[in-house]
Amino acid sequence: MQNEPLSNSSEILEHEVSRWIKESVSRLEGGRAKFCSVNSLRFLGWANEIFATSPIVASFCALNATEEAVAAFISAAKKHGHKQFAKQVNLHDHQSKALISVFAQRCTRTAKQGRLAIALSSERDKLVFRVLDKNGYRYGPLHLSSFRIHPDNEEADNSQIALGSMPPIEDLEAEVRRVAEARNDLLYATNTGVQTGFKSPEASLLRETQLSLGLIWATVDMYMNPDQDRPFINQVLEGMASLGTNGKHEK
Repeated sequence: MQNEPLSNSSEILEHEVSRWIKESVSRLEGGRAKFCSVNSLRFLGWANEIFATSPIVASFCALNATEEAVAAFISAAKKHGHKQFAKQVNLHDHQSKALISVFAQRCTRTAKQGRLAIALSSERDKLVFRVLDKNGYRYGPLHLSSFRIHPDNEEADNSQIALGSMPPIEDLEAEVRRVAEARNDLLYATNTGVQTGFKSPEASLLRETQLSLGLIWATVDMYMNPDQDRPFINQVLEGMASLGTNGKHEK
């Protein structure tokens, strides 16, 4: 099972888990979720291909890949049981999409701290997980329904993967502002000169690649398992909706 960090985006994209995610996009029904997933993968590929030549352009492609993956995730959520709150995420607003990606990144960080490992099942029909708990390792099929938001002092049951407490909305807002500023700093010239890109472009590309693939997996999981209970997603989307981001909400 893969729980060791991969060193670059090429390794991530070629890993068997990533290949399964990419191949599974074909299972999505025609529509925004599928087309945004396909476009996200296209931009990830371009980011990886041109990184050596132009890290700035590659970073932009990677950021766009994440935004498209967010759009795919929200589109799937609207269709598969989470419309009440998903429809309040404005897919034409960068801050709304950044909010989802910021929370997804926090979840990823928490899962890594809990030593979550992911692999392709022996039947190659789904992903499976291994997570460390007080009694050793637990194993199971990986689905969005596996995740639960728990206070840090509580432990999930044997079928769940705990993600800790929901972060304060104010913290998420502040992080979204930082993401928006970083995006603008990457793209736009100022009165004092042109931008030179992220301080750590390799780490940025790695992060966006992981986020995009994770969000595409979540999209696929909702389509492949439409009847599963996913309270974790409702909690996240309800928190996002409570921020009241600017712009008209898409119905």
